Amino acid sequence: MPSLDPIARHFERLCELSEQDQKREIDSLGLAEADRVMLMKLLAADRREGDPIHAVIVDGVAGINAPDSIHFGPWRLVRELGSGGMGTVFLAERSDGHFEQKAAIKLLRGFPTSEGMRRLRQERRILAGLDHPNIARLLDGGESETGQPWLAMEYVDGLPLLEYARRHAPSLRDRLGLLSSTLDAIGHAHSHLIVHRDLKPANVLVTRAGEVKLLDFGIARLLDSADELAASTSTRIYSRGYASPEQRDGAAITTASDIFSIGVILQELLTGRRENSAAEAPLVPALPLDADLAGIIAKACAQRPQDRYANAGEFGADLQRFLEGRPVSATQLTRGYRLRKFVSRHRVGVGLAALAVLLVAVFVWRLERERDRAVNAELSAQAALEASDRDAARARASLQFLTDAISAASPEVAMKRQVGVRDLLDAARAKLETSDTNDPAFGQSMKRLLAHLYSQLGEARIGMDLMREGLVGVEPANGQEALRLADDYEEYAKLLGVMDSIPMAMDAAQKANAWRERFAPDNPTLRVESLQSMAMVHHRGGDDGEAIRLLREAWAVPAGKSSDEALGRIESAQLLASLLAVRGECEESLQYSEKAMALASALAPDSPDRLAPMRSRATALNSCGRSAEAEPLLREAIALQDRAVAAGGSRMMNLTNDLALTLNDLGQYQEAALLLQRSDTIALDAGMGEAEHAMSLANLAGVLENAGDYEGSLTALRQAIDLLDKVEMDADHQSRRRITRSLARTLGLAGQDDKAWPLMQELRERCLRIEGQDSGEYAMLTWQLALLAERMGNRGVGIGLVDEAERLWGALAPPSHPLFAHVLRLRARWAVRAGDIAAAEQNLREASRILSDETASPVDLAIVRSELAQVLWRRQGKAAARDLMLAALPVLRGALLATEVNRVRAEALAAQLGMGH
Repeated sequence: MPSLDPIARHFERLCELSEQDQKREIDSLGLAEADRVMLMKLLAADRREGDPIHAVIVDGVAGINAPDSIHFGPWRLVRELGSGGMGTVFLAERSDGHFEQKAAIKLLRGFPTSEGMRRLRQERRILAGLDHPNIARLLDGGESETGQPWLAMEYVDGLPLLEYARRHAPSLRDRLGLLSSTLDAIGHAHSHLIVHRDLKPANVLVTRAGEVKLLDFGIARLLDSADELAASTSTRIYSRGYASPEQRDGAAITTASDIFSIGVILQELLTGRRENSAAEAPLVPALPLDADLAGIIAKACAQRPQDRYANAGEFGADLQRFLEGRPVSATQLTRGYRLRKFVSRHRVGVGLAALAVLLVAVFVWRLERERDRAVNAELSAQAALEASDRDAARARASLQFLTDAISAASPEVAMKRQVGVRDLLDAARAKLETSDTNDPAFGQSMKRLLAHLYSQLGEARIGMDLMREGLVGVEPANGQEALRLADDYEEYAKLLGVMDSIPMAMDAAQKANAWRERFAPDNPTLRVESLQSMAMVHHRGGDDGEAIRLLREAWAVPAGKSSDEALGRIESAQLLASLLAVRGECEESLQYSEKAMALASALAPDSPDRLAPMRSRATALNSCGRSAEAEPLLREAIALQDRAVAAGGSRMMNLTNDLALTLNDLGQYQEAALLLQRSDTIALDAGMGEAEHAMSLANLAGVLENAGDYEGSLTALRQAIDLLDKVEMDADHQSRRRITRSLARTLGLAGQDDKAWPLMQELRERCLRIEGQDSGEYAMLTWQLALLAERMGNRGVGIGLVDEAERLWGALAPPSHPLFAHVLRLRARWAVRAGDIAAAEQNLREASRILSDETASPVDLAIVRSELAQVLWRRQGKAAARDLMLAALPVLRGALLATEVNRVRAEALAAQLGMGH
C-alpha cells in the first residue's frame, strides 16, 4: 500500500475544489501512479454521501465546533455568516448594554488543532497592528474558558468585489477607484511588514456607499522575524487562480506575491475573466482593455517577482497616470507612445496643427507616388524571396519540433512498452509549452495542428484551448493562407459547439465560409464543408430545421471522384440520418444511413471515418424500433474507436451513450445504467460543457424511469435542468424541451398528475409553434398526453388523443414499429374500463404479435403478456392467465424494480393467482 506522506499535504487543499478541478490539479502534481490513484480514492471517499463513519465524524466535529456559549466577552452570537478554510464567522451584537454595536466574530472551523489556534492568534496579532479605513478593524479578542481563541472584527455590510461589479456594472473609472483603494489598504499592510497571501475578490467587500474593506488576514505573515519568514516559504495554502507562481511552487513569499494577486483581481474586474480560467461567460460586465491597461496587468502578473511592481504604491500610481491620460510605466516609453499620450490630452491644438501638416503632406504624396511605382517591382521580388526563405526555415523548425516530440514519447524515454497517438500528442504539447522560439507564428501554427489532432481523439477541451491560442491575432497574407485558416476556424466552430459556446461557434463557422466564398467560390468540397459546419452549429443551438436544410443543400452539391469529396458525402449522409432520426422521421433516416454505410464500405476496415456512419445507422435503426439490430453495430463501433482512436474523449462518450439508450430500449436497464455512468465519467474527463452533461443526466433518468426508480429519475432530471439554467439555455431549445418532456412524463408515472398535465400541455403548444403538427416531437407529446389522460381516467379527452397520436405516428413510422403495439395496449385499457373485455383481448393479442418480433424488447413483450393475462383471467379463469404469467413474471422481476407501474400491476395479479415469489 502506498505511503500517505507524499499525498497528505495535497488532500485538504484539493477537498475544497470541484471534482473536475481536482482531476486537473492532480494531473499537474506529477505524482507516482500509485500515489495518484490513492489520492483520487481518498477524494472520492470524501465526496461520498451516506457513509456512517463519515456521519459519526461530522457529528463529532459539530460537537467540537459548537461554541460552549453564545457569549464571547461582551459579544453575543446572532447567526453564522460563513466559513472559510480555517474559521467560521458569526454575526454578533454587544450584550453588555453600554451601547449598540455589531461585529463579526471569527472562531476556528474543524478540529481545534494547535496550528489552527496559532493561526487565529496570529491573525489577531496582525490586525491589532493595522489601522486603515479600507481594512476591516479589529474590535476585540481573547480566549474562551476552554482556551479557544476568538477575535471580533468590524462587521462589513457589503458585497464581494465581483458580485458588486456584476450587480452595479460600475464604469472603468469607478472600477479602477475600487482597485486603488484595495492597493492603499495592502500598501498599508506591507508598510507594517505584513503579506496578506490570500487576496481574492471574495476577501474584498464593497459597502453600499462604495467603500472598499479588505478582510481575512487568516494566513497572512509577518516578515519581521526569521522564523516567520522561513515558515512562509513552505506553506501550500492558497486560493487557486489568484496565488502567485512562487506561492504555488512553495518558494519564498514576499510583498510581490500580493502584487500578483491584485493584478489577477484587476484583470477579472475589468474583463470578467482571468488567465487560464475555464469560464466561458464573463463573471462581470466586461470593459474594453486597451494596451496601457493590458500592460499594467501584465507587469503586475509577471511570472518573476522582480519583474512586477516594486510596491503597491507604484502599482496605484500607474493606475492614476492611466486615468489622467499620462504615460504609464508598464508600457515602453517610446517617442511614439509619449506623442500619442500628448495628443490625447491636447486634442484641439494638435488638430489644428495636423490640418496644416495634411495640406503639405498631400503635395509631398503626389511626388512620392511616382517614385513608389518604380520600386514596387523590386520590392515584390525581394518579398517573394524572403517568404521562400521563411517558409523553408519554418519547415525545418517543424521537422525538428516533431522529431523532438516523437523522441520524448519513445518507449525508452516514456518508460512504456507501447506508445499510442495520445502519447505522441501529449509529448508534442509539452514540448510546445516549453519551447523557446523566435518565430511566434510557428508556435501558433503548431498549436492549430495539435488542436485538429486532439479533436480527432475527442478531446474537445484541449483542442478548443489550443485552437484559440493558435488563432489569436492571425490574419491571412494571401488566398492560400486564408483557405488554411478557414479549415482551422471550421474546426474551432465544431469544438466551440461541443463546449456550448454557440454564438462564438457561429462566428467562427461564418468566418471560414466567408474566406472560402472569396478565395475558392467554385470548389464543391469546400462548399460542402462550410454547409456542414454551419449546420452543426445550428443543431447545437437547437435549430434542427435549419441544420437539416443546410445538410440537404450540401448533399445536393455535385460530387467528384476525389477522396475528400467522398468523405464529404459520407458526412452529409450520416449527419442527415442522425438529425432525421431525432425528429422521428425514421424511414428517411434509414435511407440516408444506408447511403452513408455504402459509401463508407470503400474505406479501410480500421478507418476512424467509418465510425460516424456506423453511429448514424444505429441511430436510424433505434428510431425505427429496431434496437436489436442497432446493439451489435454500436458494440462494433466502440471496439473500433478503442482500437483505432482512443479509449476516451467525446466520441467514445457519444458511442457509449448511444449503446446505453439502445440497451434501455431492449429492457437491459442495469447494463444501460452502468454504461451511462461510464459515459458521464468520459464526458467530465474530456471537459464537456454543462449542456452535454445535462443530456447525459437526462438519459440516465430515462433508464431509471423505465426500471421504476421514479424518485431517482426526477432527481437526475432536476439536476439536468439546473445545469441548463446555469448556461441560460432558452425554453425553446430542443434539448431543454426534450428534458422537460421527460420530467413531465416521470411526474405522471410518479402519481403527480396535477404537475404533469399542465407541463405536458404547455410543451405541446410550444412544439406546435416551433416544429409544427407534423413533427415527431408533436406526435410524442400527443402520445404522452394520451397516456396521462388514461391514468387520470379522462375518457373524453383520452380517446381523442390516442386517435390523434396513432394518426400522427402513421405518417412517421412503419406499421411494424413497437409504438403501435403500445397504442394497442392503451386502447385495451380503455376497453377494459368500458367493460368490453373481448376488444381488450383482441388489441393485446395484436400487440403481442408485433412485439414477438426478435428485434423487439423482451420486457415490452412480458408487459403485454401480463396485461393479456389480466384480461384472460376475467374471461377464461386462472389457468389461462397463469400460463402467460409464468412466461412474463421472470422477465419483469429480472428487469424492473418493484415500484415500476407495470410490475406493480403484474405482481397484484400474481398474488390473486396465488403465484408469489
